[in-house]
Amino acid sequence: MIRNRKKNKEAVSNTDAAARRPAPRPERQRGPKPEFKPKVLIQPGYATGDMFGIAATLIDDEELHVVISKGDGTVKDHTDKADSIKKFYRDSGIGEDRIHVVEVKQLRGDKAGKKKLEDEARKYQRKGYIKGVNYGTDYIARKYSPALRAKLKERWEVNINTYEDDAIKKWLEQQGIPTSGNNLLILWSRFSGKGGDIHIEHDTSYTGIRQIVYRVAEMYDAIIITGDKGYVKERGSKFDDIVNEVKRYIHPSKVFNITEFWDDKTPSLLAWGGNTRFGQFKLYEYFEKNFTHVKHLGFRSGNLEVMAMLGYTVRYMEEEGSESGGRMLAWKKENEGKTKKGGDATGYERLLLSEPPTRSGKFLQEKIKDINQRIEYELGEEINKIIMTTPKTENEIKELKQQLKPTIEAKFRGEKRDYTGAHFAPRRKDEKALTPIPKEEKSRFNEGFNDKDMELILSFLKPERWVDKEITYNPIIPQKRKDYKKLLEIAD
Repeated sequence: MIRNRKKNKEAVSNTDAAARRPAPRPERQRGPKPEFKPKVLIQPGYATGDMFGIAATLIDDEELHVVISKGDGTVKDHTDKADSIKKFYRDSGIGEDRIHVVEVKQLRGDKAGKKKLEDEARKYQRKGYIKGVNYGTDYIARKYSPALRAKLKERWEVNINTYEDDAIKKWLEQQGIPTSGNNLLILWSRFSGKGGDIHIEHDTSYTGIRQIVYRVAEMYDAIIITGDKGYVKERGSKFDDIVNEVKRYIHPSKVFNITEFWDDKTPSLLAWGGNTRFGQFKLYEYFEKNFTHVKHLGFRSGNLEVMAMLGYTVRYMEEEGSESGGRMLAWKKENEGKTKKGGDATGYERLLLSEPPTRSGKFLQEKIKDINQRIEYELGEEINKIIMTTPKTENEIKELKQQLKPTIEAKFRGEKRDYTGAHFAPRRKDEKALTPIPKEEKSRFNEGFNDKDMELILSFLKPERWVDKEITYNPIIPQKRKDYKKLLEIAD
């Protein structure tokens, strides 16, 4: 029997073995994940302050849709501006097929209505998170540029032709307003809060306007007061009083009140479309072209956002602790003229005041501050209870705060809403009873800007290389205190 002999195998080198193995597949190159592109956003019918940023976004992104909520009449809501929002979008050249109005029972707190809005939005974006009103602000922070500004000027019909230029000049001459010069200041008035809308604390102070006018009268060729006349009680006469006072004591042709000029409907105004929103834009473009230096100043508002997007020099005022103050900081200029999100800064920059200039605003600021302190106290108490039984690291405490804060804030939401909404408005647009701020409460506060805030305002308003001149009047108007008890004693 022949046995099988064991064959000697030749040694195989590592190199030969490697050569026989199949070549490894090339590693797949993974690029950055493509940015999600929203196709639709939802806008409540009361969100008029966000309208301009959203309009600019819709103009630049021609694939974006907007779904707007509108009351069906079940609940009377004076803040329902769905029709005027839609009209502005249509006037801005946004196609009807991209604007979708959905009727709901009420604009706030309607779960069924919220589902209707989302169902409509899903027709245009099947997957992904559906954006809300802040998307317009975010988009401009990321995408604003000279090219977008030019596009907005075209769509909002800001560019003036020769006929319109002559017509605006004629109208200004009729008002006695200079038609050209070096320095022009435009002060924006706001009274929508006292008129029954939100944010009473951002309404204009007559004393504050007077303080500004006196301090900078010598620095400007003209000072124009524009925007709201006032809520019904005063209806703008106090601005006329300031104008007439300046005429008597400072200069006969220095300060001009054109608040709500669009309602005049005179032939000379209609000649350049001054009764329309786009026509109003043309007036400020005229000023920009015919004065060397133009500055716009007012409290935070959508109108000032437009002025910034059109390329004008703007500062908006806002008080410390403002509940919605963080939103517009997305437009803040950071390094090399860019925002943190990478777009060109619009020029919409904030002057952060220590307090509002109105007594109503100071009262509301105090109340909101008190609520926030109670929220922080309760949050601290809850965390201390947990730490007593289970010690936590510093990072764990931070995470715990983030987890607990929304629940605690929710407990105070209703109370806080009274101080940020229309609850204390001296005039209501709905049928609810008036609950104005008690006079004895307002008496605790001064009218006007404090010295610190006035200096901050002057740091913006003072022209470059300005040298103070000798003047014959006192430019410093102090804050005022109104004592209602004394006023009643005098009346008796």
